[in-house]
Amino acid sequence: MKIAKKQVRIIKKIREASGVWRFISLQRAGSRYVWDDRPGHYFLDWREGRKRKREYAGGTPAEATEAQRRKRNELLGAMISQGKTAPAAENDSLLTIARTREMFLDHVRAHSPDKPETVRRYEQVLNHFERILGNKKYVEAIGRSDIDTYKIKRSAEKSLRHDRQITPRTINFEVSTLRTFFYYLENERGINLKNPCAKFKHLKDQKKKAKSKPPVYSKGQIDSIFAQCSEVEKTIFATLLLTGLRKRELYFLSWPDLDLDRGVLRVTGDNKDGFSPKDYEERIIPAPADLVGLLKKLPRKSQWVFCNANGGRISHLLRRLKSIADRAGVPDATLHKFRHTYATRLLESGCEIVTVQHLMGHSDIETTMQYLSPNDDLKRKAADRLSLNGGQ
Repeated sequence: MKIAKKQVRIIKKIREASGVWRFISLQRAGSRYVWDDRPGHYFLDWREGRKRKREYAGGTPAEATEAQRRKRNELLGAMISQGKTAPAAENDSLLTIARTREMFLDHVRAHSPDKPETVRRYEQVLNHFERILGNKKYVEAIGRSDIDTYKIKRSAEKSLRHDRQITPRTINFEVSTLRTFFYYLENERGINLKNPCAKFKHLKDQKKKAKSKPPVYSKGQIDSIFAQCSEVEKTIFATLLLTGLRKRELYFLSWPDLDLDRGVLRVTGDNKDGFSPKDYEERIIPAPADLVGLLKKLPRKSQWVFCNANGGRISHLLRRLKSIADRAGVPDATLHKFRHTYATRLLESGCEIVTVQHLMGHSDIETTMQYLSPNDDLKRKAADRLSLNGGQ
């Protein structure tokens, strides 16, 4: 199947005065089409062996031209994957999915050397992308329908890590990552393409919709967990509970970040290879007196506030928490649930949402607003203040 540019034609389907629809060929002026101004729809027309193929290409000349370009690239990729020789000029002008994948990851590594987790997650997404759509060969051949195919196929897959169905939230994140990938190619590399993920339609997440707010620990669960902790473990989890730190922010907390006399700690990337605050925004968090008292009792074995036996940063803290929570009889324990509990307690105590946003380090207040839904006890207390007299 030798494919030259002229073999993917644009034709048009028009409706005649009699009401009959028919296909017409478009006139050309040199290498350019002369677009027919009669109402209708554009189609692509090409041959694969002895079979004639047609495919809808849009309702405007711009849509038809873009569809033609993508189809050429798709057919060219198929031809090369079958071991056939491609026209040199076309082959040299296109970029493979595999090549652009490495270009993008190199770009992310260079611009975010202190964000290894971001690089890892982007790499995972692009691995799925290449696995599912790699048959297209060239990145220019990817269209919106391919992104829809990606979402459908990922929805049918299971997570290897958790042996459960891939969630809509995960797929929406992956497509947003692909959108960043295509914008990089378009804007930074100057590749001639239209971002197929632009304005993509999010998959509806019924589980997320049904949830009024993120899960939190109850007072009883916190007491049960702390009862099973050593003094150091209690200080670790109390720090998460009373400051709302993220896991990596806790791992990279150093003694210069603490001012225990003033009762504050800083989230900063100073002198910390491999770490910077999320969105590169440093913040100062007041530490309650209970936490300050616990932190003052800690021995200073290295620059890290929480270190292992060798003085290095702690890691695998979730495993330790799961073990403690099992002994305490607390189900579904996670490190991030301490952060959820911190934000929820602040809002329920009357703290202004903008203040909570800054304490949490949220770049978007919409993220903070997810914690606003009050629990049943608070709703009951509010309802009990009402009366038939109209007062409270």
